[in-house]
Amino acid sequence: LPAETSIERFVTIGAYSLLRSCTIEPECIIGQHSILMEGSLVETHSILEAGSVVPPGRRIPTGELWAGNPARFVRALTHEETLEIPKLAVAINDLSKEHFSEFLPYSTVYLEVEKLKKSLGINI
Repeated sequence: LPAETSIERFVTIGAYSLLRSCTIEPECIIGQHSILMEGSLVETHSILEAGSVVPPGRRIPTGELWAGNPARFVRALTHEETLEIPKLAVAINDLSKEHFSEFLPYSTVYLEVEKLKKSLGINI
């Protein structure tokens, strides 16, 4: 298996998820705290519930909802649910752009500030 993770367009991945050498096709939702192991495949228009674990080599078929540890089939998605998947991805992207200015850029400037404080005798 190739040692790479492939994530296509309009995919929503929840916080604290772990993706290891897996493939996620377009328009999928991966719930938070989910784990996708080596060689796993999540096909288009699929949803993986929060906290799910997809074992190595497992395939999540198109248009299905899976959950659990290990992940198991729950039900087929409705047409309305599959239409909402890309809308969610766009909404989260827009929200991230809205809050982008609240964060400092990635850098090591904080190290210079700590050196300056130390040279001025200010407790860190």
